[in-house]
Amino acid sequence: MSSTSTTSVESSSEVNLGDEIRERTGQFLQKISDNIFASAGIKFIRIEIEHSKLVTQFLTNNFLPTDLISKSYGVIEDDSLDSVVENFIKDEICVMATDKEGDLIGVFLSSIYRRGDWLKKLSSNISVGSIFDRGNAAEAHNVNEKLLQLLGYNVWGMFDGHDCQAIAGDILLCISTKSPVPGVGTELVRHGEIAAKEKHCGLAVCATTNIHVQRVLRDCGYVLRSVVVLCDFKDEDGSLFIKAADEDSSARVLLKNLKI
Repeated sequence: MSSTSTTSVESSSEVNLGDEIRERTGQFLQKISDNIFASAGIKFIRIEIEHSKLVTQFLTNNFLPTDLISKSYGVIEDDSLDSVVENFIKDEICVMATDKEGDLIGVFLSSIYRRGDWLKKLSSNISVGSIFDRGNAAEAHNVNEKLLQLLGYNVWGMFDGHDCQAIAGDILLCISTKSPVPGVGTELVRHGEIAAKEKHCGLAVCATTNIHVQRVLRDCGYVLRSVVVLCDFKDEDGSLFIKAADEDSSARVLLKNLKI
């Protein structure tokens, strides 16, 4: 009986030691990462409302040209971006990265969904694109909504399967190709998660067609919830909704439980 108890105590001690080693290793690697960014003059800053125009221009220059839906419909400008960015910033969990010249090289945007926030739930059912956009941009928004429905992307429905009072949803991660060092996307996600946890978010959710963003989130511990292969995403006539997609392109919903 006593030997069994001793073994149990030893096993518990080994687990605790393993957790401590992993934590210290993580802290050590984070210090190295911080030093690399500091040496390159890269700063990670919480986005304030006065940054909204800067962020909108950054997305116009860096997100729209690489977004598969925007490319497919020739969207080079989107009048709804100003409003979308301002709504993101109001939730105070958005982060941007700047280089040594102070130029923007990446953003992490996210919106907070709070359990029981019926006003936000009502407003989220209204299509921003249908209000502000005309022509190609409106068509791109409509295709995006069809894709989200096919993915089963519904942040409000995720409260039932997760014990949390708030969710960091609609994550938009965009990194400039001019970033002087690798890892900016990963660090933006880390800072964004810290901000989200400060606002008591217990879950982070992203839907994206960008393969680079998908890889960054996977490396940050996000898990796959649903996937749509874009070469199978077609209209009634059998034509591709997203013509800029190749055979390996997919839309994915990824999520991560945040330890508050």
